[in-house]
Amino acid sequence: MPSKRLVRALVVGALLLLADQVAQYTVLADGRLFGRRVIPYDPPLFTDWQWESAREVAAIAAGDEATRARSIFDPELGWCPRPGQDLGLYQHDWAGCRIQLGPLAREKASGVRRVVTVGCSFTQGAEVAGSETWSAWLDQRRPELEVANLGVAGYGVDQALLRFRRDGAKLAPDEVWLGFMPGSTLRITSQFPPAFAHWASVLTFKPLFTLGPGDELCLVPSPARDFAAYDRLLSDQRAFVEALSATDRWVRRAPAAFAPRGSSWTHWFALTRLCVTWSEMRGREPAPYLRDSEGEVYRLLRALVLELARGARAGGARFRLVVLPSRADLCATIDAGDPYWTPLLGDLARRGIECVDVTPALLGSPMVVEDRFWMPNEHYSSAGNRVVADALEPLLAGD
Repeated sequence: MPSKRLVRALVVGALLLLADQVAQYTVLADGRLFGRRVIPYDPPLFTDWQWESAREVAAIAAGDEATRARSIFDPELGWCPRPGQDLGLYQHDWAGCRIQLGPLAREKASGVRRVVTVGCSFTQGAEVAGSETWSAWLDQRRPELEVANLGVAGYGVDQALLRFRRDGAKLAPDEVWLGFMPGSTLRITSQFPPAFAHWASVLTFKPLFTLGPGDELCLVPSPARDFAAYDRLLSDQRAFVEALSATDRWVRRAPAAFAPRGSSWTHWFALTRLCVTWSEMRGREPAPYLRDSEGEVYRLLRALVLELARGARAGGARFRLVVLPSRADLCATIDAGDPYWTPLLGDLARRGIECVDVTPALLGSPMVVEDRFWMPNEHYSSAGNRVVADALEPLLAGD
């Protein structure tokens, strides 16, 4: 006859299982807790905007040409504005550059130094007019300077490299500047931005690089080569996992989170769903990765910068890495007493890379504490871009 202790344990276990299943089919029935997705992420969509974007992709795949005309889907780079494309606040010239003071001259004028800038939204100048970006302020102040802005929101350094190869090198630049926002470091680890950043405002797939022997860069193309493939990857979870499980760091490290619904035992219990969700969301701060000089992320980032520098110099251009910290980066620097990207800059400098960090200038201004320097989505405002231009202008004075 079972002991009373065993009976009590069985009763408690049964009650806990019952409570778990009640939570499973009530609280977590819609796959959300307090508005956030809970695994399984099938489909891999996390915000209302992403769901709407997925519907637009399906419409384009079904033949909606009007929606296709507004899309910036690019099978080679993941996403990129097309030459001449007008996206309202963001207008682009014949070369695909963001129009700032005017379209880029088709022929570089004598005595004019052309600078091609590549990078993410902090290079593009997100949320402000083209004439209010830091590169436009520099262009306006120095008549001998001409800036071709090839920055694209959401880009990692990997896409910046590929955009320079495809669109920037043919502009015959005298200088190439890579705008590097340290908080964007981990974008190079993912082929599907929402897998890394669930709140991402980009819903498409991208190429990435892996490291071969001797830290040689090996390109992994985007798995979405057309809208039909793009739509399938968003609507067929098995196809999504098959395409990304070997290359996307975040899908690879949490297979149960992205597995098709019901295919993992962890999907059948509220407690395991919550535990896997919590585990999957951890480890996204860039600082530890940039402090680990032997880590894969650090080495990959360094290899990408060195390759971009080689490509620029092969065309006779001067290369500079320009650090453009976000507000979160500035706050992290204040808390830690030193920028977490300092070791990387020192490493790159020893390898012959000219690094320019505007962080000290921004920390010496009221930017951290005054909201007027920031737009609603935490990009530089017009005033913030002027502070960045003020910090960069001395670079040009002695050239």
